[in-house]
Order: sequence, then structure tokens, then C-alpha cells
Amino acid sequence: MSKCFFEAVRYDEGIIVDPLVERLKNYVEVITFCPESEFGLGTPRLPIKIYQVKGEKILLQEKTGKNLTAEMKPFLIKYISTLPPLDGALLKSKSPSCGVGTAKLYKGEKLIGKTDGLFASLLKENNPYLPLEDEGRLRDKSLYYHFLTSIFLLARLKKEVLPSDLKSLFDFHAKAKYLLKTYNEELAKKMERILADKDLSAEEKFNVYQSLLKISLKKKPEKKRHVNTLYHLAGHFIRRISSKERRNLLNLIEKFKAGSLDLTVLLEVIKSLALRFEDHYILSQIYLEPFPLELRLP
Repeated sequence: MSKCFFEAVRYDEGIIVDPLVERLKNYVEVITFCPESEFGLGTPRLPIKIYQVKGEKILLQEKTGKNLTAEMKPFLIKYISTLPPLDGALLKSKSPSCGVGTAKLYKGEKLIGKTDGLFASLLKENNPYLPLEDEGRLRDKSLYYHFLTSIFLLARLKKEVLPSDLKSLFDFHAKAKYLLKTYNEELAKKMERILADKDLSAEEKFNVYQSLLKISLKKKPEKKRHVNTLYHLAGHFIRRISSKERRNLLNLIEKFKAGSLDLTVLLEVIKSLALRFEDHYILSQIYLEPFPLELRLP
């Protein structure tokens, strides 16, 4: 996470207090970093901006005219090389070093668009499948849920699966089945083929599986993928509930499809049915609770 969510390291000695970040802090192990202050620009400091010059993006300290790119880039690359395997990164929006598609880009005195900050762009280059967001983008509820789902699923894989223990990988995949099919059904099937491949060792299967998992989480699923999964889950109970309950359940899914009902409502309904009929397979599905319930938005 950007260090300015924790300490007063911004150019104006400010500290960022964001409600979503504050909630998340209690559920993750955090490495904090401020590219600008730890590079040595100090706090407070003169602000910097991103400029496009001859087709290249540079970090310029406007008042001094100093181009910081040549010195700052290798410093950040070296820092990134020292990081342990990450489950995700949450950076400061609009920052010329940390913004994720939200930093202002100038050409001369003219604002010409938005771009990634230098540190954010280098993180992407180093690990293109790393869940990476800034707190401003997480105002989008679907992006917020997608980011949380990604970081908690990757953390869960590391916690529950031993690379040399094939059974633990099979158990994880069984629990992640509906979530993976929602994200990318083609990759989910490929992961199943990897697990069934008798020519691969347990560690080889784990390494390929982990790579495919990261790729499948790169893009948030479209609503129609969630609708398809909800109908599949509902299918487990259609013959076990009354006709009135059946109509209500299918109507709720259609309301979600139309955008008038939140996904979390459907997940609770499915979970309640699974509890009622003691359907342990459905109850085990990570899809029903991909991240802690306390992090859901109202």
C-alpha cells in the first residue's frame, strides 16, 4: 500500500484517510512504500508532474525543471526486485508515481489525459497479473469487489495449498470451482486438465495452476457470467423447493440481471438454501464468500 495511507509523507505533509482503505487494513499484511519520499525528495517537497515529451513520459519537478525519470526509474526497479510475492497492491489515486490510470498527463502546459504513475507502471511491467488498484478506482463497487476477490483468493491459495501436496490443490480447486468458472470458464477447464495430467509432478501442476489462476483474475467477469453461475447454483435446489420459492428465486436472479438487486443478496439466498438442505458442497464454494463479509459495501 502507498505509505501516505499510514504516514504523513505526501508532498504537502498530508496523510490520506480513506474509509475503504481503513477497513481493509485490518484484514491484510501490509508493506508500505512512498516512491517519492523514499527516493529522497523529502517531506514536504515540490510537487512533480508527468509530461509527454517526444513520445515518452517523464517525471518533471515543475518549479526546478528537473527531470527525475532517469534517476528514479532504476531506484524503483531495484525496490520492486526486493519485494516478496504479493497478493495485490493498493496505491494512491492521481499520484504521478502511484496513480493507476488516474495520474494527470501533460504536454507542455496542456492536460492531455490520464495515465499510470511511474511506480504503478513499473509494478505492472514486473507483474502484469498482480491485482493493482488505487483507492479512487475502488469507488466503483464492481472494481472493489473484483479487487477483494482477487487478493483474498491468491492469499488463500498460498495459505491452503502446499506445492508438493496434490490433494490440497484438488481441494482448493473444488472449492473455487464456481468462482473460477465465473471469471473464465475456458481457463477453469484448462486448470482441470492440468490437474488431471499424469505426466506432471505435483509442483509442476501447482506452478501452472497458480499462473493460470492469476491470468483468470486479471479481468473482472461480466454480469452475464455471474447470472450464469447463479442459475447453476439455483439448479441445485430447484427440485427441492416449492413452486413459489422457485419463482421467487428465479425472479431475484432476473432482478440482479436487470441491475435492481445487488449480487450479495443472491449469494445470501443461495447460502440460506444450502444451509437449509445441508448442501455442504455448495456451502464450501468460495464464490458465496470470496472475501470477509465485513468488507462488503452497504
